[in-house]
Amino acid sequence: MHKTLRLALLTLIISVSTVASAKDGDSAAQAAFKKLLSLNGVWKGVFSNGREHTVTYRTTAGGTALVETWALSPTHESMTIYHMDGTRLIATHYCPQGNQPRLEYVAAKDPNQFEFKFFDGSNLGVLDRTHQHVFRTKILPDGTIRRGEIYVANGLSIAEADKIKDEEVVVYSRIEKQTR
Repeated sequence: MHKTLRLALLTLIISVSTVASAKDGDSAAQAAFKKLLSLNGVWKGVFSNGREHTVTYRTTAGGTALVETWALSPTHESMTIYHMDGTRLIATHYCPQGNQPRLEYVAAKDPNQFEFKFFDGSNLGVLDRTHQHVFRTKILPDGTIRRGEIYVANGLSIAEADKIKDEEVVVYSRIEKQTR
């Protein structure tokens, strides 16, 4: 009887620990998504070559998705949509090259650092093109954001792509805040 009771108690403790761990993991992605929602507004960045562009963040679908639109020129735009997929925070990037890489949030110790890594995508078969493999966004103490991206050639394995470290980092300043 005591052996059965101990076994039942041990099973209960392990089950509760597993659920608590899952909730901890859920909360990191959920907290990251909520923090990203605070970026609502229009931001201006300047590339190292001096070219300016704007990035707009806005929530949609009842607050369940964040749309990030890059206006690189009046006719050249890209978009990334962030959303929760169960316990994962996903970013799907809609590139002017016609591909749609999907990237997953990787939890960081710094709650203001958001790293997303490629896990799959569509329309990546054109071998003379590239796709977004990693991007990092950091909210800085002064309210600006820093963004770095790594693009890799289509056809590279994830292991090969992970070795590439070149990224241009741009700092963005908010020029308009949106309440939506």
